[in-house]
Amino acid sequence: MLLTSLTFMACQPKQQKIYIASVNDQHANIDNYPQFAALIDSLRSVHPDLLLVAAGDNRSGNPVNDRYEEPAKPMYNLMNEVGFDLSCFGNHEWDGGMSGLHKVLGWANFPFICANVTFEDSLDLNVNPYVVIEKDGLKLAFVGAIQLGPNGLPDSHPSNLIGAHFVPIAEVLPQYLNLRDDNNALILVSHCGYEEDREIAEQFPQLDVIIGGHTHTRVAETQLVNGVMITQAESKVKYVTLSTLTFEDGKLIDKQEELLSVRDFPKRNEKVQAMVNEYNSNEFFATVVCNNLTEINTYEQLGCLMTDAIRSTSGADMGFQNPGGVRFDTLSVRPVTKKDIFALDPFDNEIIQFTLSGEEIIRLMKVCYTTDGGPIYCSGCSYTYSEDENGEMTDINVTLDNGKPLDMSAKYTIVMNSYMSTVFDYEHEDQGTSTFRSSNDMMLDFLGKHPDIDYGSTSRVTEK
Repeated sequence: MLLTSLTFMACQPKQQKIYIASVNDQHANIDNYPQFAALIDSLRSVHPDLLLVAAGDNRSGNPVNDRYEEPAKPMYNLMNEVGFDLSCFGNHEWDGGMSGLHKVLGWANFPFICANVTFEDSLDLNVNPYVVIEKDGLKLAFVGAIQLGPNGLPDSHPSNLIGAHFVPIAEVLPQYLNLRDDNNALILVSHCGYEEDREIAEQFPQLDVIIGGHTHTRVAETQLVNGVMITQAESKVKYVTLSTLTFEDGKLIDKQEELLSVRDFPKRNEKVQAMVNEYNSNEFFATVVCNNLTEINTYEQLGCLMTDAIRSTSGADMGFQNPGGVRFDTLSVRPVTKKDIFALDPFDNEIIQFTLSGEEIIRLMKVCYTTDGGPIYCSGCSYTYSEDENGEMTDINVTLDNGKPLDMSAKYTIVMNSYMSTVFDYEHEDQGTSTFRSSNDMMLDFLGKHPDIDYGSTSRVTEK
């Protein structure tokens, strides 16, 4: 009987589980890190071999981190402390330019991976397309990917990307599919966005999991597309995705994901809390610059504030702001600090002045709608529009603040940030002149003359 029992046990398939915790689009939200670290500690107490993965955009969004004496270092110190195993690039990893990226790669105690970028040799940036991690005899291959916009570049200022060359991930991914033959699982760590991740899953069923980012999508439960599990944990370290991969005799037989709330976790890691407290002890950012009189709850309302600031300070006829450059959408009735201002516009780009005809302004509005994913915010005018069956802006009617319609042949001075002036591809004659001032410099100047702001009911853009 004993011999029969031992023989039976030997014939039973060996089952193993691998656990992967993942976050994306952290945007330097260090204030959530004490709870996040405690949650990861708790998971590791149950699953000692837990892997921790970041799907890009670790930096940019918190001025305490972004304007630190060595920008982005607080975030990477915290990521090292929590113990990340790897990260892919997000488009905001490039916000410090190539020199900033070089520093980030040096600070991180974990590898960055990206299969659809190559660097010129002179930059001395060695980034592997993939890594293989072995846990309990199982080998997992992770391939990295970054999104590309209509201009073929990640959504960062083009000047930050000089010396890097990009191709769509779908063009290079076939080179790495054979990793599935030599490993127990093939995982794409993607900063390409939820919809593109679904397209990749449809095209490449050889993938087992896509750990996604970029679109800040909250995938709350197991989601399979063409057999590929797709995850994304919203943004700013509010959630963690816990993926459970079950193997039988080395073959992946089941994939499940669970979304865990960081903000609801009852404990904090004391060492991480002390680090965060030290980074936050910055009197500069605590300085009050104005009072907000009414509740603000839309991106447009804050976009109107930003455009009013650059138009008023520069003396231009109109000011414009791309929706992607407005980084939060709510502001309660309270004193507004410098930290709020630099968090609203962490990029602080140079402001460029143009002389554009009414017709060229309409072209600008149309290209913003398709390039930046929404209607442009404005000062000095208001407008209505429709969206056609191709998702493009049409039937645009602009009314100036003096009540007159936009004259298609007349010339107007307008201001916008240097990202828009570089990335937005539309036909116009004037190539622009720098004001030699940054957006936040103009904002603080504007607020110094407007100690009370009231944008809670402001609306200048209407979709018909």
